[in-house]
Amino acid sequence: MIEVRLQPYDETKPIQKNVLYKVNNSCCISFVERHEASKDIANIQYVLQDGQYGIYANEYRAPNTEKQGCKTADVLACIIDENKKEINTLVFDVKTNISAFSDDLSKDGALMTAIKAVRDFIEQLHAELLHKETFMLYYKDDDYVEQENVGIVTKSFESEKFIAVAERLKKLIVEEESISPLILYKAKNRVNAYKGQIEPLYNFAQQKVEIKGKMYQLQVFLMSKINESDYQASIQLAG
Repeated sequence: MIEVRLQPYDETKPIQKNVLYKVNNSCCISFVERHEASKDIANIQYVLQDGQYGIYANEYRAPNTEKQGCKTADVLACIIDENKKEINTLVFDVKTNISAFSDDLSKDGALMTAIKAVRDFIEQLHAELLHKETFMLYYKDDDYVEQENVGIVTKSFESEKFIAVAERLKKLIVEEESISPLILYKAKNRVNAYKGQIEPLYNFAQQKVEIKGKMYQLQVFLMSKINESDYQASIQLAG
């Protein structure tokens, strides 16, 4: 097998973005998203057995891609089992509160905020899975079998709010298709831009995301408050 270039993880040194780290021992790695007056923290607990090692990366992107306009997810984490030739992969992104938009979808741009948040999140996951394949292909060529998992770290996940967004969008599209041709022409670009988001919104409400025809169960890791300003979630990764 062609060896993948991995940098040894050293808990005494800061983690750099876009670097693949090799985790040789069970440990906890914390991803921290800093805001002006608060922090969101995801603690990834690697549980390694004999013959296993981990891979960890922040905002990893394929080395042959342009940085500008290239989406990534916050964390790519894997456990490689050399004996069983199995790989457990988790890609996730931290969203402070994906459900924070207003309950009144007619106000404050709440509808578009929700639609774009879900759309952009799925695009991040899709991009990160593609980036991962640029090195994962060497394992797969050596007959490793990979289990892919995707997730979100957030303070709250309110399924009913995303169902309401999907239904509101669907209703608007139906109404636009029934009005006069002149008004419909003016609204056409808006309709065409977002009508494809109805099904992804329904899926998301059920904690599912579809990427290139493959349906993933979305793992939701809820953060809890640890002090006056900061929140954290714990994630266990095992082979």
